[in-house]
Amino acid sequence: MRRYRYRCDRCRRTWPDRTTQAAADLDRDHHRAAAHSGHSPHGDEVWSAAEDENTGLTRPARRLILGTLTGGTAMTAWRWLHRR
Repeated sequence: MRRYRYRCDRCRRTWPDRTTQAAADLDRDHHRAAAHSGHSPHGDEVWSAAEDENTGLTRPARRLILGTLTGGTAMTAWRWLHRR
């Protein structure tokens, strides 16, 4: 059975697992109305909790790792280009 979660990165809060995406969407809608005056903050999303089970990492942790690797690669390329 698939499970879904709503996460608001701005508030740094993750809601409990839901059995349907509609239920997680409802969590999102209630939170947006209560905390963000109905607006959509950056980084809020509903995702399948099964994605976390594949890697053992949460989505925010995977984003942090990807950002670190991307930034490190960009810095290495920048240094390499400016040495020539």
